[in-house]
Amino acid sequence: MRIIYLILIFSMFSCNQLAQDNKSETNKDYVKYQQNNELDIVKIDVVPDIAKGIDERSPVFIKKRLQALVGSYLKTKCEENSLQYPPKFILFRFFKLEREFEVWAGNSNKDSLRRILLLPVCAVDDQPGTKLQQGDGKTPEGFYNSQLSYGSSEWFMWIKLNNSEIDKFGSVGYGSSFKMCLDYPNSIDCLQTKTILKHNNPGSGICIHGNCVSIGCISFKNKNYLPVFLTAMYHDSKNYGPIKIHIFPFRFENKNIEERQKLAENMQHMSEKQVFNNWDELEKVYVLFNQKRKAIKISILNDKYNYSISQ
Repeated sequence: MRIIYLILIFSMFSCNQLAQDNKSETNKDYVKYQQNNELDIVKIDVVPDIAKGIDERSPVFIKKRLQALVGSYLKTKCEENSLQYPPKFILFRFFKLEREFEVWAGNSNKDSLRRILLLPVCAVDDQPGTKLQQGDGKTPEGFYNSQLSYGSSEWFMWIKLNNSEIDKFGSVGYGSSFKMCLDYPNSIDCLQTKTILKHNNPGSGICIHGNCVSIGCISFKNKNYLPVFLTAMYHDSKNYGPIKIHIFPFRFENKNIEERQKLAENMQHMSEKQVFNNWDELEKVYVLFNQKRKAIKISILNDKYNYSISQ
């Protein structure tokens, strides 16, 4: 009997130790990810100027041109992360306060994802707190789909894709126009606007683009925007749907409760409780992704985000 008792104790210890070892490995992976938060420096290849008469507005041209300019850089980033190039599945994450934009990639939506890009965002409303109405200039917080879009009547949507002109401000009709537009507002956004501000206009037209200008959008310097858009063009939307983007107020582990309270106190229109309720929901997805590094299925059920890991 004593021998059986000792065996049981040893078995319990072994299982607990195995669980601790697995947890330790996960933590090591997360710590490694956290320590590797140096912003990437995009390398653009030198290519001949665009010949006269070329249709610079067509998606076919834009994809081919971006591949010539930053394709080799992206391929290297994928190879460093043991990914095939081009990757078939893309996920975006953006942190407003830090102004940091992450591109995660996998060979499919069921793979463990790897972060292939960490880039600075040049222009955004970086103050934590979600968008509530048209014209408030705020950048939303939440989970959205993004769709590729071409052409615009706005100058800041145009980029001339010659090496010497990439980081110059655009002008309407000169060069190429390409952006990613979010499906903001979702039903949670609409409900917040109706509940808090008592009207039904949460705004719209939130996009990801270049030229470093924003009124609620997420805008890059053009040299940093090119590889982001190219990854979006390679995303297999037929099999995996539109690219998802997670927009967070900040990296949650960077802000303790006291710091979050100070940020919430300065929030226009929203009470501290309302702000914290929003952030608590966002943080659940943030933590889950950091633990699993896999695509997350997110839907809205009973006015709350419902989520699960892709299997």
